[in-house]
Amino acid sequence: MAKPKAYKFGASDEPAFAEDFEVLTKAVLQVTDIKSNHNKYYSIELHEAPGLSRYRVFTHYGRTDDLESNPNAGARETRHFDNRAEAEVCYQQIYREKTGASKGYKEVSLASSKIGSHKARGNSSGAIDNKTLERIESEKEKRAQRAPSTLPAGVQALIGYIYDEATNALTSTVAAKITAHGIETPLGVLTLGQIEKGETILQQLYQIVKAVDGKASTREQSKIEQLSGEFYTCIPHRIGRTREAINEAIIDSPADFEQKQETLQLMKDMLQVNGEAGSVLFDDEIDAKYKALQCQVGWLEPDSAEFQQIANYVIASQIKSKSIKVKQVYTLRRPQEWEVFTNHIDNQRQLFHGSRVRNWVGLLSRGILMPKIVVGMGVNRTDAGWLGNGIYFGDTSCTAAFYTTPGKKGTRFMAVARVALGKMAPYKKITYGLEAPPDGFDSCHGVRHKMLSPSQFADDEYVVYSPKQQRLEYLVEFTV
Repeated sequence: MAKPKAYKFGASDEPAFAEDFEVLTKAVLQVTDIKSNHNKYYSIELHEAPGLSRYRVFTHYGRTDDLESNPNAGARETRHFDNRAEAEVCYQQIYREKTGASKGYKEVSLASSKIGSHKARGNSSGAIDNKTLERIESEKEKRAQRAPSTLPAGVQALIGYIYDEATNALTSTVAAKITAHGIETPLGVLTLGQIEKGETILQQLYQIVKAVDGKASTREQSKIEQLSGEFYTCIPHRIGRTREAINEAIIDSPADFEQKQETLQLMKDMLQVNGEAGSVLFDDEIDAKYKALQCQVGWLEPDSAEFQQIANYVIASQIKSKSIKVKQVYTLRRPQEWEVFTNHIDNQRQLFHGSRVRNWVGLLSRGILMPKIVVGMGVNRTDAGWLGNGIYFGDTSCTAAFYTTPGKKGTRFMAVARVALGKMAPYKKITYGLEAPPDGFDSCHGVRHKMLSPSQFADDEYVVYSPKQQRLEYLVEFTV
């Protein structure tokens, strides 16, 4: 049999394969060689597409060390076949090659695998002892006894997606893991008090860095390094061991403060949704995760009039680019926002707010927060205080998309919010430090630069200084 071609998983030239496949057999291999600094894993699976007479061998491999900081690390490849016999031969050839004397891999037994295809993850691999098997079966029985989810399939997929992204972002940045006890760090189970200590240290650092304005003396630099160390002692991070990595970890730039503030907020959000029992993040029950958000989420059928209305609005509002493709639209209703929304203020508009996938557990559970530490830092981002300490929105979807990043599915999210702008104070110059609109106004408007009307704002920015003047109405999942 000719050597089958290996395709990069997800590549454009990879043959199509059923998403709802069956894992016929699998193995997780590992080799560690201290002398040669080899510490590698190799997962191999045989898949069948039911009813299609299609088979593939799926492999996932890389350095075991990398999985500590990135659960999705490593390379994934597929080899495709029209009959099972050829697929099995390929599977066995790879297995023998890896476990042979030259490669030296050994098969390991896992109660729950964290590598491989999405169908294999979370399931056992290899020879498992009886006690572990009993525990696994007991957990499966408990899951089987649960009432089926009452949520629409689209909402279930959304909840799983945003929680996975938030969890991965947390555990890949902070030295923490999700357990039945809660969010555990090397210092113990994470608490709100511990996060607040980190916020206090970060605020002290910010005051020093702001005062020195990039011209720190030897003594001031020493203090910055000391407080950076205290921050990481309080909030353990995955930094690295090289001198270069240590120097890179010093918190002394606007981007550093923005990143650390976002991390601390993510930790607070995850603690909030995890609840006092500390089980929501550890449990895989979608309905419990949904309930923890305390936000009503609905899924719109792609052929519905409401879906088309929002999708067309997103597409038509692009100015600088025309690359956005709407994939899903969800309705949002945070009862707290809708109850206090300032309906008496007119000039209400549907505006956009984009954010990373990892942030949407927090945004749906507690709403959009106004910036704190980063305000006035001069960061080249419109949500970092160009018009002070407010909540920022845009009227073009391409601008909102700039603040998003793709998740593991390759999609991004932006919200469509109703914003009560009332009488807007126009600004053509960046004005830091605003805590409220000028007297007689309800909001501020950073006016976009035009040829005959110069302005420091590249895009129209709309800012309100009270959370009651905005409410989330839709969440748009899209690609660019």
